[in-house]
Amino acid sequence: MSFVALAIVDVTVGSMAAESTVSTSQTCPACATSIDTSDAEPLARVECPNCGEKVRAERMFDHFVIVETVGVGGMGTVYKARDTLLDRFVALKLLRKDLEGGLDETAHLQQEARMAASVNHPNIVQIFSSGTDHGQFYLVMELVERGSLDDFIEQHTRLPEEQVLEAGIQTAKGLRAAYAKGLIHRDVKPANILFADEHMAKIGDFGLAGIAAEARGEIWGTPYYVAPERLNNQPDDFRSDIYSLGATLFHALAGKAPIEGETNSATELRALKNQPLLLSVVAPEVSADTARVLQRMVAPEPAQRFSSYDELVTELERAYKKLTGRDVIDVATAKHRTRRIIAAAAAIVLVTALGVFVFVRNTQKQIAVFSTAIPIAELEKQAAEARHQLILDHYNVAGSAFARIATEARNRQPLYDWARLQQGLAAMIGRNDAQARESFQAIEKAGTKGFVKNDVDLADFFVATSKTLLSPGPVQSGQLSVKGPSSPELFAFFSFALKDINQLDVQNAAQLLEQFVKTQPSGKFAWIAELKPIAQKYLDDCRFYLTWKTQPNRSADAAALKKQLKTRSAISDAIVGKEKQVAPPTAAGPSQPPRQLTQKEPDAAARKKAQWLAAWKKNLVNDLNRTQFSGEITDTTGAEYTGISSVDNQTVGLKLPYGIVRVSWSKLAPRTLLSISTSFIRPNAPDAADRQWLCASYANATGQGDAARQLAEAAAKSKPEYRDQMALLFAQ
Repeated sequence: MSFVALAIVDVTVGSMAAESTVSTSQTCPACATSIDTSDAEPLARVECPNCGEKVRAERMFDHFVIVETVGVGGMGTVYKARDTLLDRFVALKLLRKDLEGGLDETAHLQQEARMAASVNHPNIVQIFSSGTDHGQFYLVMELVERGSLDDFIEQHTRLPEEQVLEAGIQTAKGLRAAYAKGLIHRDVKPANILFADEHMAKIGDFGLAGIAAEARGEIWGTPYYVAPERLNNQPDDFRSDIYSLGATLFHALAGKAPIEGETNSATELRALKNQPLLLSVVAPEVSADTARVLQRMVAPEPAQRFSSYDELVTELERAYKKLTGRDVIDVATAKHRTRRIIAAAAAIVLVTALGVFVFVRNTQKQIAVFSTAIPIAELEKQAAEARHQLILDHYNVAGSAFARIATEARNRQPLYDWARLQQGLAAMIGRNDAQARESFQAIEKAGTKGFVKNDVDLADFFVATSKTLLSPGPVQSGQLSVKGPSSPELFAFFSFALKDINQLDVQNAAQLLEQFVKTQPSGKFAWIAELKPIAQKYLDDCRFYLTWKTQPNRSADAAALKKQLKTRSAISDAIVGKEKQVAPPTAAGPSQPPRQLTQKEPDAAARKKAQWLAAWKKNLVNDLNRTQFSGEITDTTGAEYTGISSVDNQTVGLKLPYGIVRVSWSKLAPRTLLSISTSFIRPNAPDAADRQWLCASYANATGQGDAARQLAEAAAKSKPEYRDQMALLFAQ
């Protein structure tokens, strides 16, 4: 049987993950000799050069530990891996190093994979994330462990008609959901239909293998199942996938594909496919209705096949009902699930964000709700791992982890507030002001609800700390009062110090940090001490900066001085000249009102503003498809999400704890979009002023006047040419 084709691509629309710090040098258990396993495949047996003992090459890709090999295909290997952040098993697909192509090919694969990740359906293997480590792409997916249709065919040759129809209906529904997003699979075959249990089928490797084959100059994936129009180099569409699914189901029922003979010639293969075998002849025991549906699916001409997935699903379900006497596919509970559960899968995905699964017994009446919340102890364990990532300077990984924990801990205080507070801290370290504000605003919004009586003081601490972090101006070191080593206020020393550093009030920041590193947290807040190594780095930089400020020629060799710093902050900005950029405006500076337009300029202003808005959106689309935005987002209906996975010109992919939902741009408030777009502005970056100007254009166009003025003034400080554009920007 054919192998699973694998395409490992970067789905996460962002910068590549940092190279793993896990050593590829292992110790021989027999003689204690150090063995270099860097060139070995994960889990391969490497011979000790000293004693000849075989040692298994252990490998960790970022926070995923390879456990065992699941399968090998033409493009790489599938492993079972443990996600150490969420403590769960996943499927990790690893691209062969020799197959990694150039930038164009990689971008093509990335785009296709992003589209696949945007489709969330119970009959599609879900893509979770991806990255690169040890010089290889990897793709993290849902682990589906009950085998593939390919495995079942190999074991039994022919499968029961009822089982094949169940798998066919579910696979067709998965293909339908993907096609609704504009996605074509291109390589439907038995090896890509996987089973979560004996009655739940999922289609995997969506579109990836086909794109990879095209990148290598191939015109088909697996000859048995490829649609004949693809052999004629004709454009493929969803009907090509219908053909491949029909050929797959035909094989499962008949024990052979719908073509007789094997060939490597495209011409001969086309001839075979123009005269498909008759299922009613090669498998006469198959019901007439099923044979009729499958024969139509493998018709040589696309126009002869089904005109939509809805029509296909209806006909498959009719054949199933005729065969079994049931008008629903009963695949619920221990042996079966109801078809209504499958139809309600989208609702299940949304409800799981609240920590429950809903099983629908009657679509109009009763709904039974069963809690599936992750235990508090497990979430606390995940929080400890996230703090470890923060100490390693993986603040984006840590921030995403804390966001997930907060989503799971909603309405479970104080864990929810602690997760949001630490998410905000990670954002502050990463200098993502918008995300930090959203985290602290979430705490303020939650208020003191959900706390037990003994934790009333703790609830007040969260609200007061968030308000202080959201308020303008620095925090004075004398504002904090600590009741003892088991006081939560100890955490505030560090977060307030970061706020002061951001505003370049380094003296106060240093005092707060000194107090923090001297504390000895104990009791239930002993974990706060884990943050001391990070705080010490900021304290060292504060002391360095205060010394530097006293030097008479402090501008000399600023770049070399910056290299001595241990953190990236407003301090490092100041040393390379940021202070000069934020100096008070001169008479010719931002305080001057914009000039009045001449009579000929209004039309030019309208054109310019349209161009700026188009450039703003193009920038934002590129940013979000390059670097995922993580942080709590609320759409205009009040629904909450944990971040953005990818976008296109029409829709935004919003992340839920267990999937992604696509909405139109209009579902996000202008204030939210402005906050997201400004989060990509990096101080001292060559394009910082241009980005500020484009964000000002969007803010002005959406009625956010104050923000528009502030952003435009900031842009004009760095680039005086924007001063002349002010009149055009704010023209009525």
